[in-house]
Amino acid sequence: MENFIAIIASVLFVIVSCKPKNQYIDSSIDVVDTVTVSFVDSVTVEKGEIVEETEEKPINIDSVLQANIDIDKELTSDSIYNAISPVGEYELYNGQVVAFTRLEKEGDIYAIVCPNVYSEEQAKIDFYMLQNKKWKYLHSSEVDNVVYFQSVDLNNDGISEIQSIGHFNMNGNCYNYFFGFSKAENKFYNGGYFFSSIYEFKPKESRIEVVYEGSWYMPFSQTIYYWKNHKLIPYKEVEVSLKIADMKHHAQYIKYSENLNLDKDSLELKFKKNYRGKKLNEFYDKFFENN
Repeated sequence: MENFIAIIASVLFVIVSCKPKNQYIDSSIDVVDTVTVSFVDSVTVEKGEIVEETEEKPINIDSVLQANIDIDKELTSDSIYNAISPVGEYELYNGQVVAFTRLEKEGDIYAIVCPNVYSEEQAKIDFYMLQNKKWKYLHSSEVDNVVYFQSVDLNNDGISEIQSIGHFNMNGNCYNYFFGFSKAENKFYNGGYFFSSIYEFKPKESRIEVVYEGSWYMPFSQTIYYWKNHKLIPYKEVEVSLKIADMKHHAQYIKYSENLNLDKDSLELKFKKNYRGKKLNEFYDKFFENN
């Protein structure tokens, strides 16, 4: 017991003797010479002011359609009007989109609607036709996602197709779906899509030239499509990519595929080679120009 008391006394002496004496303290600085550490098995955080987020409530699509039964007075030509969307007349960001269009001059009026709010599932598109001041439901289709719609005459026949444009990812690319209308069947055909934001329409040739450039580890590609029978048909494609995308290797390959007869919606691989040499560089760089 006497040994234990001696040890405690020694420790206290060391602690006291280590405390600085006559030390100048700047009154502008808070100084403490002891620190207390507590170990706890729970943490209580004082609740601060709660900031409420305004949640956009879904709109009633039927009400929007009913309020636009006289939209034909505004759509005087072949055009499209995004009434509700992130870029629409009425800005809404919950995923619902409503647009009105004429596919040709003095033609019928159609409504293209994405009724569902954002979800992990595909977005549904409903098509309506205005008849005698009433909206007639035609049918539905599905796309990955939609931000807004636009009209484009893909084959220069005077009748516009509908393009749905989706959300841009971190590289600026998005889903582009195309819908062609059949008067005989009174139906919009889902003609397929490409994923890019770099493209050029060439209506006189019914041709679309698409460039895909994504992250460094992804293949870069150039694709030629033709719009045929309400479908997006791939004609030729060239792709360049790293053989091993690990930031250590730099060797690349080039891959070329084609569908010369435009009789199917897929491409056939023609060659895959090491990507080096002037000839292959020109093949990629002047792909659209030479095809």
